[in-house]
Amino acid sequence: MPADTASASPAQPPLLARLHARGDLIAAALALGALWVLTWSQQCLEWQVNPLYSYGWAIPVLAGYLLLERLRDASAPRQAALRWLPALALPLMAAALVPLRVIHEANPDWVRINWLVTACALTSSFAVLAAWGGWRWSWHFAFPLLFTLTALPWPVWAEEAFTQGLMQLNTQCSAEGLSLCGIPALAQGNTIAVGRTVVDVEEACSGIRSLQTAFMMSLFLGEFYRLGFLRRIVLVVASFAVAFLLNMVRTITLTYVAGQSGPEALHSWHDPMGNFVMIGCIASLWGLATLVARGNRPQAFAGGPGASLFATPRLALAPFIVLIIGIIAAEATTRAWYGYHEATLPAPLRWGVDWPRSATDFQSTPFDERTVKLLKFTAGERAAWTDPQGAHWSTFYLRWAPGRVSKFLAGSHYPTVCFPASGLQLVQTNSILPVTLGQLTIPFRTYIFERAGERYYVFHGLVEERPSVSGETLAYRQVAADERIASALAGNRNLGQRVLGITISGVPDFDAAVANLRRNLPRLISIESSNP
Repeated sequence: MPADTASASPAQPPLLARLHARGDLIAAALALGALWVLTWSQQCLEWQVNPLYSYGWAIPVLAGYLLLERLRDASAPRQAALRWLPALALPLMAAALVPLRVIHEANPDWVRINWLVTACALTSSFAVLAAWGGWRWSWHFAFPLLFTLTALPWPVWAEEAFTQGLMQLNTQCSAEGLSLCGIPALAQGNTIAVGRTVVDVEEACSGIRSLQTAFMMSLFLGEFYRLGFLRRIVLVVASFAVAFLLNMVRTITLTYVAGQSGPEALHSWHDPMGNFVMIGCIASLWGLATLVARGNRPQAFAGGPGASLFATPRLALAPFIVLIIGIIAAEATTRAWYGYHEATLPAPLRWGVDWPRSATDFQSTPFDERTVKLLKFTAGERAAWTDPQGAHWSTFYLRWAPGRVSKFLAGSHYPTVCFPASGLQLVQTNSILPVTLGQLTIPFRTYIFERAGERYYVFHGLVEERPSVSGETLAYRQVAADERIASALAGNRNLGQRVLGITISGVPDFDAAVANLRRNLPRLISIESSNP
């Protein structure tokens, strides 16, 4: 009878049975999963606003796939001598997450802090793998883990230097290509002159956008086909060459279109050509990887997915629990720290710009990709028109939502840096001009620029939606690392910012420009509400 009863009861699935017996696997999945979710969540802003890293959304999926494939052909672990490693590494990573998370909250756009958080996730993952199967076992999974670094933005200095070099090289090669095709073209800096039309070779057309995507794809395909080291190097080098050549074709095409149909035609050709380059680059790399693979992909491990993992020795649960507690403590500390410093701040004053669309010569133009990438604003508009007094206005308005970026980003791009790049020469820097409109006061920094004998009067105002708790005044300069950390330690994060930039020309002097500003600004500014 007992035998009949036992045979009648349903058998527990082997996988569920093994999972039930391996609580350490569940704890590891929860702890490391939560840590990687925290890591990826910090990168979402860059993927959203920066076209260079828009492929980052696919990296978690691709890295997960490569990790599972590595598990399929992993050998059985041979040692358990490193079972103590998580007990040492995971508590250290948990302790490091608390200050890193507090600093990151005030500096979400800081490349260095994002790399440090990712380093914590990688260190924890390698420690757990080494403890389960030894150093060789963890090395077997190294590539899928390190592949995640392709989703991180490069250091600003490296990205800017690389971008400028590619733009100049692309400009020179494209101008030569047009000349060889019988279309006289002259390269001047980062512009190409075709007849009377001058085309600015923006960053999106310089080769770097699809180049970074191609670099990521070459690494993925090399691992997908399990190519040897030399073949992977060939594929990576080929990705640079293919991406640059296709982008040079794009630049030549856009320059030719602008020369034949005028600069306005670029808007209809810009995005389709960009998509063509991206698809062509990926297809070319995939075809090349297929040619060099030559049946190099190994057969799956006989035990199937997870067989090696279930054969590993048991690990203590305590380090994983400590890591989970550290992640929770980091979030709780961050909320409590900034909540304490912001408890007494007044509600933000919400305002915006009511564009005079019926004004004479009114024209609204979108921001280029480079500006969006650099400033990472939540919303932005710019327009130009002629006011009733005959003065010409060129205006832009930007808003950063609370927590969007660090509070220093809006102050790191200012007229004395941006305007000379467009050919304007700084003549004079005047004092701050506060303009009050009801409850709103905009502290305009004022400048006078000149080009071809004509003067441009610039008014640049940066307004924080909720005043800084320390009373600091944001300076218009590049911020240092110690200032970022000091801001976090003082409980200062970005609680929302707005920038209004106005350039007035066609007036006799600076005083006339100020009078014109005070006369027309009340009709331009719309105060929405005093509530959050």
